[in-house]
Amino acid sequence: MFPLRIPGTIAVTLAAGTAFGPLALAQDASSQSGPGISFELGAAGRLSPSYFGSSDLVLSPVPLLRLKRLELPNGFVIGGGTDQGFSLSPSFGVVGERSAKDSPELAGLNTIDTAFEFGLAAKYRVGQFRVEGALRRGFGGHEGIRGELGADYIVQPDEKLTVYGGPRLDFADSTFANTYFGVTAAEASARFPATTVGGGLISAGLEAGLRYQMDEYWAIEAGAGWDRLVGDAADSPITAQGSKNQYSLEFGLLRRFDIGF
Repeated sequence: MFPLRIPGTIAVTLAAGTAFGPLALAQDASSQSGPGISFELGAAGRLSPSYFGSSDLVLSPVPLLRLKRLELPNGFVIGGGTDQGFSLSPSFGVVGERSAKDSPELAGLNTIDTAFEFGLAAKYRVGQFRVEGALRRGFGGHEGIRGELGADYIVQPDEKLTVYGGPRLDFADSTFANTYFGVTAAEASARFPATTVGGGLISAGLEAGLRYQMDEYWAIEAGAGWDRLVGDAADSPITAQGSKNQYSLEFGLLRRFDIGF
């Protein structure tokens, strides 16, 4: 039985028709018109490494929230149109606590509290191709800067099914990298020599997923990802306790809500 706790990173992007993350694709199925709001609300189960560099996978609940369309009485509108072109949206992330209590192989390292990340995401889609990225700053467990870049090829065999996949790159500054892959002089031991980690590219990998629109309101989403830690992150003595290969799997259910003003 898997423990229920927040592993690795959970990222949520509020956007008009798209969200950057493992379950990134959301078709605009809203038929609402006039002042009001349309959004999708749901939950997923995510299987992912218990910490950055871990080879152990844990299962955790993930909330899903997608803003599809917002129209104010004064005529201001966000979303509701085509998914093509350029769009900006806020991005939020959570990195779970890392402790030797949950991961005994990290005995001797300080506990890292849960971190909350806030930033901005951008997306550009033309035809079946999409490029997207996010930049977030952490608070709490880490106070560094993280960046994500991805590209997808999107296929829609029919009106209900959408499939996507493509490469992913993760970046971070030295503050983030040293928090999760570095070892301070006070923590240093035979197993964990003092280590300073530089910023830059942290990992590179692939991601694929699908969305099945069951009816006007309900949808199923699933996704899988593989990332390979690179550079200083891959060479960290923390990663040596686990694996450079990081895998994830997610399955979720969403329902759309339309509320008029």
